[in-house]
Amino acid sequence: MKNKKIIKELMVLAIACLLYSLSVVLFIDPAQIIPGSVTGVGVVLKAAFGFPIGLVSIIINVPLLIFGYSKLGKKFLIYTVLTVILTSTTMDLFANMKPFTNNIMLASIFGGIIMGIGLGMILKLGSSTGGTTVVGRLVTRKRPSIPIGDILLIVDFIIIVLGSVVLKNSETLLYSIINLYICVKFINIVDEFEKRRFEMIIFTKIKIEETPLNEQIEKFDRNNGYYHIYCKKNKADKIFETLRSLDAEIEAYYFDVKKMN
Repeated sequence: MKNKKIIKELMVLAIACLLYSLSVVLFIDPAQIIPGSVTGVGVVLKAAFGFPIGLVSIIINVPLLIFGYSKLGKKFLIYTVLTVILTSTTMDLFANMKPFTNNIMLASIFGGIIMGIGLGMILKLGSSTGGTTVVGRLVTRKRPSIPIGDILLIVDFIIIVLGSVVLKNSETLLYSIINLYICVKFINIVDEFEKRRFEMIIFTKIKIEETPLNEQIEKFDRNNGYYHIYCKKNKADKIFETLRSLDAEIEAYYFDVKKMN
C-alpha cells in the first residue's frame, strides 16, 4: 500500500513538473516575464547573459536544499531534488519549442494559471521547486495559518522588481506582477482544495466507530440516532458508499465547511 502511494505521488509530481516547465517555456520565458523565485533569476540571467534557465536553477538551489533538509526532513529533500532535476531538465529539453502566443498579456495570464496549478501540486506533495518555495515551506511550518502563496507573493515580488531593473523594462515589471498574482491565486486554490471539509449528517443503524472508516474520518460525534461526521471533501463519497454497503437504508446529508469546529 505504501509503495502504491509513493508511485502515485511520483506520477503526480512528474505531471506537475511538466506543467511548471511548459508554463516557463511556452509562455513566460518567450515574453521575458519574470516569474519570481530561482526560475525568475534564471529568466533574467538568460535575457542578460544567455545562461540556460535550468542550469541557473540547479546552481542556486544546491545550498538552499541543504538548508531545507536540516529543517524539513528527508522526504522534502528527496522530492525537491527530483522536482528540481525534472523541471530543470524539461525546461532545457523543451527550450526550442515555439511560444504558444506572442501576446504578452495572454502569456502573463495563461503562464500564471499553468504555473500556479503545477507549483500548487508540487507543494501539495510536500516538495518544492527550491528557491523561494523553500522559504515558504519553512514559514508555513511555523505558521500553518498563513497561505504559502501569500508568502511567495511577497518574496517573489521583490525578485520581480530587481529583475525589471536589470532588464530596464517597466512593462516587464507590470506584466510580471500580473503573472505572479494569477500564479499565487492558483497555488492557493490547489492548496485549499484538499483542505475543504464536508460535514455529513448520517442516519444509520450501524456503529461507525466499529468500521474500518475510522481511519478516513477526521472527527465524528454520535447523537440520538445519527452521526455528525467531518471528513475531507474528496473522501466523502467513498465513506458514504462504504456505509451504504453495510446499511442499505442509510440516509446522509452533506454540508460544505471551511474548517472543523
